[in-house]
Amino acid sequence: MDIPKKKHYAGKYDPALKITIAREYLSTDQGYGSLARKYNIAPGTLPSLIRWYQQRYAEGASDQQQQATATSSQNKDLQQAQLKIEALELLIEHAGKELGVDLVKKFGTKQCRP
Repeated sequence: MDIPKKKHYAGKYDPALKITIAREYLSTDQGYGSLARKYNIAPGTLPSLIRWYQQRYAEGASDQQQQATATSSQNKDLQQAQLKIEALELLIEHAGKELGVDLVKKFGTKQCRP
């Protein structure tokens, strides 16, 4: 007589779904609650899915965290650069008004040929 084997909880979900959830948790600032609502999974299940991912893809998890950190620092640098550009454009605009001279080059105007 064969004794039926118990189904393990980890086998209930598709591995692709587990990987997606774990990567999203590790790469964003979303918590268990928001991911559980998004994927319609019990919040208590998520820690086991993340452990499952980290055990099988340990190097991928750390690489992804490093990429997320690098991306966030690049985004901060980009925001600072955009802010600096806006400040310089305002400075040029106000200087032009004070001096009564148009300092911004106008594209599309034709220059006279001598």
